[in-house]
Amino acid sequence: MPVLCLDFDGTMTDAEAEGRPFRDGYLEDLCMLVGRPTGDPEVLAIAEDTEALIASEPHNHPFLWMGRAVAPATVDPYLRMVPIAHRILDRYGVFPDPVDRGRLLGSVLYKYNYAKTLGHPVFRAHAGEVLRALGGSSTWIVTNSDTHAVAGKVAALDRDTPGVAWLTSRVRGFARKFDVDDAWAHAPDSMALPGLERAVLLRRRAYFEILKSVLDEAGKTFEDLVVVGDIFELDLAMPLALGARVGLVLGPRTPAYEREFVTHHPRAKLITDLTEIPEFAFG
Repeated sequence: MPVLCLDFDGTMTDAEAEGRPFRDGYLEDLCMLVGRPTGDPEVLAIAEDTEALIASEPHNHPFLWMGRAVAPATVDPYLRMVPIAHRILDRYGVFPDPVDRGRLLGSVLYKYNYAKTLGHPVFRAHAGEVLRALGGSSTWIVTNSDTHAVAGKVAALDRDTPGVAWLTSRVRGFARKFDVDDAWAHAPDSMALPGLERAVLLRRRAYFEILKSVLDEAGKTFEDLVVVGDIFELDLAMPLALGARVGLVLGPRTPAYEREFVTHHPRAKLITDLTEIPEFAFG
């Protein structure tokens, strides 16, 4: 039997709807940091203009982590807020030091405002019935998010769709899918996607180690692995390069170059409805 690893935020949830409190709270904090009142029209205009630019040219606007382009910024509000924040802080000359700014955006503001989404999870259609149908299979959730936060979302979903709580003990959080380790050579360094000028970086060691531990426990290899996520570059590229099958769950801002690549790859599938996951994974 294959091993299925699911991403969660944005894959089983509606990131745009669920992330609205994150975006609003983040902008409130940025207004305070640059000395403008909450809801300041000038700050909001910078945010909206930046979002529109990112949406129109996703290939030209990556999410940067430790100075590296590691994902498209357009795909969800959590990633989009970083380039938006940079534009706002640059406009007002606040936190110019890149190290201080990175800590502020990547740790303090992210964690503080992500907490605002936890009490109101918004699940994609059929999320509950799909997770319930996967009961008894070798399925895990592997996520960048906090383990307990995602387990809490699964527990909340179980209250609406009883029969999914079995997954609360199968959440592996803090996967650090953003982290690239050039010194680690277990994966190729990169892959090329048509329509994207920059390379997709693959040496995501921390993420690999979580996937490998799941596979080792099941006595399986990457050829037995199926990974389903909503961001090809973060969730799927490295497992695919190592032999896994991958499913890309489409969202309203999935870049066209990701859709095109997955459509034509023999070990990849575009997933337009979550109900396609069990058949794709376990057939």
